[in-house]
Amino acid sequence: MQAFCKRIRKKNVERRFFYREIPGSFFIPKPVKYPMPIQYIKRLNMVFDFTDDTFLAIPELPPEFRYVAWNPSMLEVHADIKHRGFRNDFDSRIFPTFRDYNRCVTLMKSISENPSFLPDATLLIANGYEDNLFEYVACIQGMRLSDEVGAVQNIAVLPDYRGRGIGRALLLQALREFRKYKVRRVTLEVTADNIPAIKLYTRIGFKTFNVRFLQIFE
Repeated sequence: MQAFCKRIRKKNVERRFFYREIPGSFFIPKPVKYPMPIQYIKRLNMVFDFTDDTFLAIPELPPEFRYVAWNPSMLEVHADIKHRGFRNDFDSRIFPTFRDYNRCVTLMKSISENPSFLPDATLLIANGYEDNLFEYVACIQGMRLSDEVGAVQNIAVLPDYRGRGIGRALLLQALREFRKYKVRRVTLEVTADNIPAIKLYTRIGFKTFNVRFLQIFE
């Protein structure tokens, strides 16, 4: 019996020694990883309805700015403006494509190769006239979803050129092109937090007809 008790005490000593040598080896619980909550951004679907008496103001650009019509050679220019115009804005949080130039090129190829792509409603705005002294500062892409429905795919203005009426002129010019194709309504989508854009679209005549929520990708 005494020998048995000695063996038990010896094992207990060994256990205490082992725990002292490797503190917390069996007692520190592993951290519990909780999933991050999913966040969403509110998006507004807006529509512009043409009527027989719809009046579209002639879009006036500031001096030294001009429209540039769509040409396949301008695909990468559109992609570059999308990238620089959206990469630090609301939209890049739900459309990660805008954060990367090459992915914007792929996006523009997809848009331009889509059967509903409308070249006449796809425009650039350039600042300056001399070949070596101008910069492309804004873009818009148009789609004709059906005989009577058009859509603005994206409208982007570089940050340094916002607040000059460029976005308004670009959208009005695109609407005029849509009208030539007998389109009855034009839709677009905008982030609800983008108050300046919503005010602009509302002044032109767009109205909200639907709301949806998209997941944020940080």
